[in-house]
Amino acid sequence: MKLVSAVRQKFFFWVDKRSPQQQEVTLRQRNIYILPTRYGWLMLMILILILVASINYQNNMGFMAGFVLLAIGMLSVFYTYRNIRGLRIRALKPQSAYVGQKCSFPVVFFNSSSSYRSSIGIGVRKKKVHYFDVEPQSNTLFHVNIKAGRRGLLKPERFVCTSIFPFGIFQAWSWFKPTHAALIYPKPIECPQVLAPQSQGQEQGAFAQKGSEDFYSLRDYQSGDPIKQVMWKAFARERGLLTKEFEEQVGEQHLLTWESVSQYDKELAISYLTDAVIKAEQAGTLYGLELPHTLVGKGQGAEHLHQCLSALALME
Repeated sequence: MKLVSAVRQKFFFWVDKRSPQQQEVTLRQRNIYILPTRYGWLMLMILILILVASINYQNNMGFMAGFVLLAIGMLSVFYTYRNIRGLRIRALKPQSAYVGQKCSFPVVFFNSSSSYRSSIGIGVRKKKVHYFDVEPQSNTLFHVNIKAGRRGLLKPERFVCTSIFPFGIFQAWSWFKPTHAALIYPKPIECPQVLAPQSQGQEQGAFAQKGSEDFYSLRDYQSGDPIKQVMWKAFARERGLLTKEFEEQVGEQHLLTWESVSQYDKELAISYLTDAVIKAEQAGTLYGLELPHTLVGKGQGAEHLHQCLSALALME
């Protein structure tokens, strides 16, 4: 097993040198490989037996059958290779996902020729690919789904593009390494205990709106302003009619800290904080996140949620 693993590692090291990491690749002779499938190897064995028997018995019909099979095999090599040659593949930026979900890596196939490309396969391994067709002078978007097993950055080693069209006795394929990596968020798990926020209520950072509690500023009087808010002292000093403005703090604000979950296992604690962040966003409150080496200020919205989940996903 160690010998097989070492040979495989050296082989893919050679492949990666020929096909370096890139966002877009064009399939050409340099990066296309072709070998018989198991049916192709079976056909080759049958062909050899037919030719050996024909030579032994001087059977012309056997020679004809053998040469016909040989011609089919040679045509299969040509058409299978031509089916993927010239395709241009571009890997797009994947969307983030949570641990346990399938992460989708979008890949676009461009066919600039007038040939119809049938049964083009794409996947992470040759044995597990999904097939589709690419029409002439068009492009096709396909999503390669990879299950996210752990948080952090998910970057496939390589994708494989393959085809066994038209006869299924030869397989042509090419590897390419995408440049994009997907960010995998931790799996949200509800904490058995309520995570007490460090601060909440009417404190610094809460929502401010017009109200009647705290004096905010003065402005010129406008028709319709309440009489009780008119600053009569300023009017008596001949400063004109001025109206007092007030504001009040509404809503809640949460600062979710690592100390509140530090007694749990590290990965479990991260999952608890992930669930708390999601729930704070759904509740519409201001929230922040304090980790050992990262501080995300209080905020709200999709971008703020992404910042908090990213910090949790990349926490070391």
